Amino acid sequence: MHVNTPHPWNPPHGPDIEAQPAGRWWDAVKVPSLIGQRALALLGGNSGPVIEDTYGAVWYWLVAPGVAGDWTIQRVLSLGAYVAVPPVERTYGPGPHWRVVPAREGRLTDAGRLHSALRTAHASVKVCLRCQRMTGRPVTVALVHGGNGGRTHYACPDCAPYFPPQSDPLADLPATQRSREERRT
Repeated sequence: MHVNTPHPWNPPHGPDIEAQPAGRWWDAVKVPSLIGQRALALLGGNSGPVIEDTYGAVWYWLVAPGVAGDWTIQRVLSLGAYVAVPPVERTYGPGPHWRVVPAREGRLTDAGRLHSALRTAHASVKVCLRCQRMTGRPVTVALVHGGNGGRTHYACPDCAPYFPPQSDPLADLPATQRSREERRT
């Protein structure tokens, strides 16, 4: 399902990218490219317009103004922010171009569906502990236990070999306890 904007809006025509104000016709949900690719695959034909910026490695979904203002999983650009909007004919990079071209005047992405797709996409992507880049193929390199339940550290496949193999201290706990009991007797 798509949402209609309150005012007519069309992307620019001609050769130039235009800085257009967010919050008037639409808000822009800014996501890293890797998450954007996964979210678009989940949305399929239910996505409204999407701008891909290969220079910044980010995607912008256009949603109705105000509907995503309380989201915490991604940055939402609204009143006071500007977005580089490519001409409707620009469907390839480098730089800002339409990943999903606006189909007709006023058609935007349904915020509820986008939020669900972004949550699912975000859950499958981790940040590499070594290079700090996002990876869609995380490798577990350490389990850290703590009073709050602990956490897992991930690496990308290229960086994973740089981490030494670690044993899980909780898995080794029964053997440690047996060893202590044998020393006491």
